Amino acid sequence: MATITHDIALAAAQLKAGELVALPTETVYGLAADARNPAAVAKVFALKGRPASNPLIVHVPGREQVDAWAASVPEAAERLMAAFWPGPLTLVLPAQSDVLPAVTAGQASVALRAPAHPQAQALLSAFGGALVAPSANRYMSISPTCAAHVAQQFAGDELLIVDGGACAVGLESTIVSLLDEQPRLLRAGTLDPAAIEQVLGEPLLRGSAGEVRVPGQHHKHYAPGTPAFAVSELPASALQDPRCGWLLLNPRNDLAGPVQCLGSEPIAYARGLYAALYALDNAGLERIYVELPPSGEAWTAVHDRLSRATQPG
Repeated sequence: MATITHDIALAAAQLKAGELVALPTETVYGLAADARNPAAVAKVFALKGRPASNPLIVHVPGREQVDAWAASVPEAAERLMAAFWPGPLTLVLPAQSDVLPAVTAGQASVALRAPAHPQAQALLSAFGGALVAPSANRYMSISPTCAAHVAQQFAGDELLIVDGGACAVGLESTIVSLLDEQPRLLRAGTLDPAAIEQVLGEPLLRGSAGEVRVPGQHHKHYAPGTPAFAVSELPASALQDPRCGWLLLNPRNDLAGPVQCLGSEPIAYARGLYAALYALDNAGLERIYVELPPSGEAWTAVHDRLSRATQPG
């Protein structure tokens, strides 16, 4: 069964032995393995049920390990690392020839991030190398933002979980590709694109870049097991049904089922989103209704995750 610990030395020993460890980051908890060990990386895919076509993000302590993974580092990448690392920003760069094909999903690029969570940094230091660390959940299910979420996902598996408390960011990292002449935003996160553009001194392109694949882009992702529906207006027929749960911006007193309220501030909403979905998913409901938050660029990452976790109501 899964075991929760605070012992960094024990976790580092597990990783050095080719085993998996769930580690906290500021975004979500990751299922970590030695990024240079083919057998360990294969265990990540097997335990998650993750398709081999889905690349992994390599977690490094900071700029000092980037050259071991990236064949070239443009000036734009240097500026972004100086401004946002350690933090919730992943950079896609040309890969060194010795990067495992399983890590890159057979692509010529590698995704790199330096996490800001102190225990993630402590574990990277104790391990002495880089780690792949996709979200510590079953493929396409809700991403975990505390150790208990990971333990729930892998209750029947032998997995060591480093408890770092609740994740401060709560959504997966922003991904920026620097493979072409102009930087491109491949996955929205909580970093303000305008802040990234200010550091770059040029606009970010948006959307996919040809055949480059990045994590978390399946049309169904981050989803609870309970059917979840995104609605602009709450359906009147469900208001008094105790089998229906609600994820709202603001409280209401006319609902019979359980309610999670996340407020109307996008950063705080993002921080609490996955925990709220876990709580509702564990409540034995028949349906979950998610009130759509406002539009606007500050809400882009939240809308992206909700579009994959829910279906139209």
